[in-house]
Amino acid sequence: MGTAAPRYFSAKSRKLWRQIHGQYELEPEAAELLRVGIENLDLADKARKLLRGEGLVLNGKKHPASDAVKLHDGMFMRAIRQLGLDIVAPGPIGRPPSSEIRKAGR
Repeated sequence: MGTAAPRYFSAKSRKLWRQIHGQYELEPEAAELLRVGIENLDLADKARKLLRGEGLVLNGKKHPASDAVKLHDGMFMRAIRQLGLDIVAPGPIGRPPSSEIRKAGR
């Protein structure tokens, strides 16, 4: 599998695919896991769009797309965790200098 994003990905997902492949050299298995994860991101986004248009309730019941959002977001996050991409580099330990606290409060 090359590093080109699948054509059926949304623009947002193609950008994420390029960013991750630009920062990491993935083994074929990891690239496949990334593809599946990003597919789930797109599916969750499509379900969210449907919910925004139709609302949370459909015919007096919970809209099925709300379960789809939960499922596909979870699958995306699981793939990201399995790839080790959910780790944010730690910042400095301790409180920021008082000048930074004042700037943030403005």
